[in-house]
Amino acid sequence: MVNIYMGRGSCYSIKEGMYVMSGPMDLGRVAAHLFLHLRDLRRGWSYDHDCNRIDMDRDLFEARSKYLVKICRDQSADDCDAVESLVREVITTLRMPRWAEELAARYIVRVKSIIDYST
Repeated sequence: MVNIYMGRGSCYSIKEGMYVMSGPMDLGRVAAHLFLHLRDLRRGWSYDHDCNRIDMDRDLFEARSKYLVKICRDQSADDCDAVESLVREVITTLRMPRWAEELAARYIVRVKSIIDYST
C-alpha cells in the first residue's frame, strides 16, 4: 500500500510530480495535504493506495481531511488543536486561509524532471 500524498514514492510524486515532504504530521504537513485535497476535490478525482484514479467527492475529501487530525493525535504532536481548527475551517469553507497556503508551499516538494529541456 503506497502513500497517496507524502514522500518520494507516493502516488502524487509518481503521477503529479509533487509530494508532501515526509515527516510527522504537523501543521505544515497538514496544510500541504489539505492544499492537495482541495486540488483533488476541485478537479473531481484523486488516487487510491494503488495509485489508481478514483473519484474525489465531498465525502472522501472530508474523510481524508479529518484523518489528518487522527494521525496528528496518534503521533502526539504539539499542534494538533491548531491542526483540528485548520481542518474544520477548510472543510467548512472549502478554502485555505492565506497563511496556510503559504505554509503548505514550504512542505510541497516538486519533482525535477530527469529530462532537461533547457538546451
